[in-house]
Amino acid sequence: MTTICSFDCNQSAIKSLIGDKKPVAPVEGVWMNVSARVFEEQVRKLAYGLMVKDFRRGDTVVFTGCSDEMKTFINAACSLAHLNAEFAAECDGKNIVPVRELEYLMSIGGTWSRKYKASVDRTITRLILGC
Repeated sequence: MTTICSFDCNQSAIKSLIGDKKPVAPVEGVWMNVSARVFEEQVRKLAYGLMVKDFRRGDTVVFTGCSDEMKTFINAACSLAHLNAEFAAECDGKNIVPVRELEYLMSIGGTWSRKYKASVDRTITRLILGC
């Protein structure tokens, strides 16, 4: 992965995204505490996947079946994709993403990263600069 600035800057951006919460992300299907670098890589994949899914900027996406440890990760990805995340046990309607689809979204996000990378890089730059 190519970064847009030094690791310290990206670490600051991740801290801006998640605050004092621990960086927890799925790695090979298992949710675990990870480094800021791994967290960023995984969050980017989900953000790209959400962009591929063609949600529109500012849309609210409802994630169902999520544990508390998943919410920080999902919120960060939604922030990078300019989406709003909501969480529910169950829900009907549009813009619903069951937790079982996260791995698929990350997979397609990794495939389409080249198309959406510039947009996410700009968002991270804004976080770093405090814009």
